[in-house]
This record gives sequence, C-alpha cells and structure tokens, in this order.
Amino acid sequence: MEVLNSTQMRLMVLRRRLSRSTLIQNVFSLYIIQFANYILPLITIPYLVRVLGPSGYGAVAFGQGFMNYLLLFVEYGFDLSATRRISVKRDELIEVNRIALHVWAAKGLLALICLGMLLILVSAVPKLKEEAILLLILYGLVLGNVLFPTWLFQGMERMVAISLINLGMKLIVMLGIFTFVREPQHYLVYASLLSLGTTLAGIAGATVAFHMFHLKFGKISIHGVWEMLKEGWLLFLSKASVSLYTVGNAFILGMLTNHTAVGYYSAAEKLVKSLLGLVSPVSQATYPRFSKLASENKESAVLWGRRMLLFMGGAGFVISLAISVGAPFIVQVMLGSQYERSVNVMRILAGLPFLIALSNVLGIQMMLPLGKDRVFTLILFSAGLLNIILALVFAPLWQASGMALAVLISESFVTASMLITLRHFGITFALRR
Repeated sequence: MEVLNSTQMRLMVLRRRLSRSTLIQNVFSLYIIQFANYILPLITIPYLVRVLGPSGYGAVAFGQGFMNYLLLFVEYGFDLSATRRISVKRDELIEVNRIALHVWAAKGLLALICLGMLLILVSAVPKLKEEAILLLILYGLVLGNVLFPTWLFQGMERMVAISLINLGMKLIVMLGIFTFVREPQHYLVYASLLSLGTTLAGIAGATVAFHMFHLKFGKISIHGVWEMLKEGWLLFLSKASVSLYTVGNAFILGMLTNHTAVGYYSAAEKLVKSLLGLVSPVSQATYPRFSKLASENKESAVLWGRRMLLFMGGAGFVISLAISVGAPFIVQVMLGSQYERSVNVMRILAGLPFLIALSNVLGIQMMLPLGKDRVFTLILFSAGLLNIILALVFAPLWQASGMALAVLISESFVTASMLITLRHFGITFALRR
C-alpha cells in the first residue's frame, strides 16, 4: 500500500510539473503573439505616422475600427466559449474534431453575413461609401480570422506553432510596409498588406491545426452549428458590449469628427495597447487552466484568482504610471512633432493598462469560469452604452481627447462593477489560505 501511495504521489508531482511546464510554454508563446500583434508594430508606427500623416493613418484606423465590428461578429465569443469547451474535452480527440469543424462552419456562416452587411452599408451610408475600396480591401482581416483557430490551440494548450506563424507573417508585412509604403497616397497599399498578411496567416494556422491535432473533414450538421452559436451567445453579447468601448473607438470618433482626429487618437491608443500587451498573455494562457480548475475545485480557482489579481494589478499599475509620466517623450520619439495633440490622449488612456489588468482577472479569470456569464455580459453591455453616450457628448467638444475620456470612464465602470459583483457573491480578495 505504501509503495502504491508513493507511486501515486510521484505521478501527481510529475503531472504538476508537466502542467506548469505547459503553462509556461503557453505564456511564452502568447508573448510571441503579443510581440507580433502589439510590440512589433511599434517598429512600423514611427514610420507610418510620418509617411501617411494623421489623415492617411487615421483613414486606415477608421477602416480597421469598422472591420473590428465585423471581426467581433465573426469571433462570436468562440475564443472564450470554444476554448472553454475544448479545454474540458481535450482528451477526447473525436469530440475535439467535431467541435472544431462546427466552430469553423459557424464562423464561415457569420462571415458571409458580414460580407452582405458590408456591401449594403457601403452603398447606403455616404461616409462609408467614400471609403468603399478601403473597407473591401480590409475585409481580408475577417477572412483571416475565420480561418485562424486560436481558440483551438488555446483550448488544447498548444500555442507555440501559431505564435510562430503570427510572428512570421507580421515580419513579412513589416518588410512590405518599409518597401512599398512611401507616401500619403499609399494608405491603400498599407491596408492591402495588413489584409493579405492576416489571410495568409489564417490559411497557415488552419493547415497546422489539421496536421497537429490529426483533424479530419467530416459531416457538419445544422444542429451542430446551432449548438456552437447557442453556447457562445451570451459571451458574444459580452464581447459586443466590450467593442462599444474598445475596438470600435476609432470608427465612432471618425463618424463624429474626421480622419485627422482619428489619427491623433489611434496613434496614442496603439502605443498604449502595445504596452498593455506586456501582461495580457498571462491572462490568456491561464484562462483554460482556470476553466478546468473551476469545474473541479471552486475554492482553488478563487485562490489562484486572488494571486493573479495581485500580480496583474501590480504589473498594470507600473505600466500605467510609466505611460502617464513618459507620454510627452513617447509621443515625440515614436510619433513626431505633428502628433503633439496625442500627448493628452495618451495621458488620459494611461489608466487603461491598470484597469484592464484588473478587469481581465475579475471577469475572464473568475466570473466566466465560475459561471457568472449573465452578470458579466450585463456589466459590459452597460459599459458599452455608457461609452457611446459619453462619446456623443465629449468627442464633438474635445475630439480625440474626448473619445479617450469616454473610454477611461467606461473601463473604470467595468472594473468597479466586477469587483462589487464578485464581493456580492461572497468572493473577497484578501490573500489567504
């Protein structure tokens, strides 16, 4: 009996070590993705903002803001719902295969709907009609998202391959930018490079997924597609609500003002988000682990949540403080003198890394794994409405700075609401065993 217990204990220790090793690899891989998505663009931003100018850079940012809404519709919360489902079923490869095929089918269906919506809107809305060519070019961002199965790799906790794909494609796009984008009129070339790179990355990601997880094409049923859509519905609403105060701000500002104001805002926002990318991979990598842990042991999940809150909050606070103090220097070096108006925008947005670091732990790491999807969605929807109302008031008055203020207030509302809600459910945040 003692030998058996000793063997069991050694196996448990081995599993824990392997689990930690996998988690570390996933965090590292997600940092590569973040490097590709946020840090790497810091190399191109100083070049692009000077070559394209506030107006040209703002035009592409406006188009990307609109595409972000379509991307949101296509993602449909699958990066949370499908990741959560696959993380629980990861040892049942046949079920993983079924889930993956039906998620891809659901995303494809949503992409067709998005294309129809795009064609209707560019025909009916004058301001969008003016940018019809730009928007159609950028639709490749949506196609790439449909194909790239981040949710599958994340749920299986195998992030290395797609991190390398992301990095490789971003490097190719960066090389294309320095080679082909030479004057303000080349903003369409810049948009084409972004679109092509994302589409090719999607094709590569899907190909690697089929090979790595031994996926096979099989029957796709309407019931299965509906099952995926139904499961992700509440999470889609929550992400749609988030978009009202995050991904679509450049588009909202552009509809209320002009491309130049969008350029000032988007340049500052991209710099702030690139620094936020220093901590977000930890949150992404631990989400599947939290989901599985919450299904097995709620108390352990809450304990780890408290520790994550301390770590993420501390890291976010340091980043926010650095941005606030260094805003004039950062703008001067990265953007140039013609973006002086972006300094105030950056100082306002400086609070986002701290607030988002906290809300990611409170919401993604704790509320969702613990089954609080509905109240999570309600909080984000309320914040989205608040952001739009504030934008309608502040943006016409203060343009880029007004949009930044609306975003900061909305994000503060999210963090405070999540903290209050979790305390209401009896989850406190004093670190204790």
